[in-house]
Amino acid sequence: MEPDSQPDSEPRQATGQRRIGASRRAFVGGAARMGAALAATGPVASLLAACGAPAGSQLRATPTTAPTIAPTATPDTRPITVAITGDIMLGRSVGARILSTSDYYPFNGVADWLSGFDLTIGNLECVVSTLGSPQPKQYTFEAPPLGFERVAAAGYDIVSVANNHSGDYGKAAFVDMLQHLPGHGLTPVGGGMNLAQAHTPVIRTLRSTTIGLLAYCGIEPPSFAATVSTPGHAWLDATLMASDIRALRPRVDFLLVFTHWGIEYHTVESIDQEAMARAAIDAGADLVVGAHPHVIQPSGAYRGKPIVYSLGNFVFDEMYGEVERRGNALALTIQGGKLLDWSLRESRIGDYGAPVWVS
Repeated sequence: MEPDSQPDSEPRQATGQRRIGASRRAFVGGAARMGAALAATGPVASLLAACGAPAGSQLRATPTTAPTIAPTATPDTRPITVAITGDIMLGRSVGARILSTSDYYPFNGVADWLSGFDLTIGNLECVVSTLGSPQPKQYTFEAPPLGFERVAAAGYDIVSVANNHSGDYGKAAFVDMLQHLPGHGLTPVGGGMNLAQAHTPVIRTLRSTTIGLLAYCGIEPPSFAATVSTPGHAWLDATLMASDIRALRPRVDFLLVFTHWGIEYHTVESIDQEAMARAAIDAGADLVVGAHPHVIQPSGAYRGKPIVYSLGNFVFDEMYGEVERRGNALALTIQGGKLLDWSLRESRIGDYGAPVWVS
């Protein structure tokens, strides 16, 4: 996700018809020289009959207009822009505040910037539904359905559901979220009704650039992962990921991998993160970006391809300190298969879980 010539003569006619045409042209030329006004078909037909043409014969002009050819559209090769943010958690106190507000909360301070991109992507760190019950784990996040509207209004187009909270209220709530996202203009990636769907990429063609996106979760519980016959997210398995990337590579110009990985509150990447990122690039990824640690982690590169190990939190509550309040948004400029530019913009989460820009 790339001279017709105009006829120079009239069509050939039978011999008798050529004579009639020549006589008609001679008559018209003579009438013009005498300044006579040429009458309509009747007088012409009478004159032609006197010259030997069959009575009642009539000449028809042969069209000489060239066929109309539709112009070829010029490909729009302008670069496209993509924004990616870290964890968006709309449960707990954030969910309660969503229900009590009528503006863009929690995106009031960032929506204008996010909406300015051709494509905006984020990690939806919760399940958005009214169904199900909390699963047996320490933290569970379920957000009210009004959260769909706030995410869409902020400018998001695609949300990753490949994380360790999308299954917090069971399979029914997860499926409910999957079914409602498209109705709000939001496309899920990294999850589906079965293993095959969970590993299906999202492909978007914007102007003349085609982007492919895959998303994976490597954080427990593994019961949230999709199986051959049950819904869930795409588990971060090196072999399956490499297979997905190789299958997607010929179909797109630029290939993104969005991962949920790493160790919470560690400000440096782990050996496992580094190994998995390199495996993705070896298989054909152009850029790897991650979330989950709840803090910013460094960026790096491998074989000339960028790796952003953790974007940190974007929308979250119950911050433990200033480090957890900080997050990054990744901005990309892409043209075909080339990454022309990329940068990180820092945000800070306020008292009500809502981010504002620091830089």
